[in-house]
Amino acid sequence: MYTYSAPKQVIVEDKPTGRKGGIEPDLFCIFKGSPFWIEIQRNQYSEQKMQDKINLYEEFFFSDEWRSLHWQPEDRSVIFPSVILITPVRYAVTSDHIRIIQVTSIHELMEKYKSLAKSQKEARTKTAPSSGGIRINLT
Repeated sequence: MYTYSAPKQVIVEDKPTGRKGGIEPDLFCIFKGSPFWIEIQRNQYSEQKMQDKINLYEEFFFSDEWRSLHWQPEDRSVIFPSVILITPVRYAVTSDHIRIIQVTSIHELMEKYKSLAKSQKEARTKTAPSSGGIRINLT
């Protein structure tokens, strides 16, 4: 992570619920302005075990306890962190309520979002052939 930007508010082995059996991410941090809970999975787990883990994050989401965590911004709306799964295995986990990002490394995460941001920017800005090179924002 430090290769790209220094994370802030780093908490190793975070236990935001304060109790055993709740979510226990390997790391919490604010990276490039966004909060993340990071799960590093070096061993392969069953799809069900990984979905159970995601379900714990959803339970925490619905508890609203996260809204008062000390790192929440004071000057804007509270935000539930995205969950990054760093794992060599792609799991078929889903959530309708939280953002789950699966990557094999932080480098892959940065490459994925760099190319995504570039394609979104290109989709918003087009140069018409008859415009003499004037860029037109189509959003």
